[in-house]
Amino acid sequence: KTTRAPAAGPTTSPDKKKPVNVPAARRTELLKFCKQHQKELLPLLESLRKKRPEEFEKALRTLDREIKQLQIVKSKDRYEKLLDQWVLRSKIKLLSAKLAVRASKEQRAKTTASLTKLIGQLQDLKIKHLNEERQATRNRLAKITTQIDQLRSTRDAEIKKQINALTQNAERIQAAQRAKIAAKNKSKNSNKKLTTKQEPVKNNQAKKDQVKKPGNNKG
Repeated sequence: KTTRAPAAGPTTSPDKKKPVNVPAARRTELLKFCKQHQKELLPLLESLRKKRPEEFEKALRTLDREIKQLQIVKSKDRYEKLLDQWVLRSKIKLLSAKLAVRASKEQRAKTTASLTKLIGQLQDLKIKHLNEERQATRNRLAKITTQIDQLRSTRDAEIKKQINALTQNAERIQAAQRAKIAAKNKSKNSNKKLTTKQEPVKNNQAKKDQVKKPGNNKG
């Protein structure tokens, strides 16, 4: 008899981690940010909070991520530019949500017209900002070109200047070393002369001590 392998049980996929909700303190900051820069978001967020809590939490997480990306920008000028773009994108999101709601053709056409205008403003803003960046890049390139020309024109003179400075510094170091060696030798010679003068005195004293010894007296 042939035995069949036991049927495999249902495969279970690992549970996905549940998204972490935005902390209460951070929520206050996000709502304050919206109140300051995009008040139109507040009614939508409040409606989601009451009617669809999960969508509200998701919207807060998205908002938190977007604002963090803005807040890490160090340049004030770039921050202002990105903020302007964010405001327009948030307005586009708000209006695009209306397209999913049942409405008359007239209302949909009005919403579409508004979206067209906003998307056009966003594109124009991006073009403006890129043009400004291009001009800033051109200015920087012009400045770099001027610096290169200056370095080229003063190349030989700068080489000579630095060689002279390095040579003078080396000469000062050598002079200091010679002075140090001379002082050391002078000190040695002084000690040597003093020792030489003291030797006869020591010899005479030694002879006197030898004469005074009892074993050396005759009588």
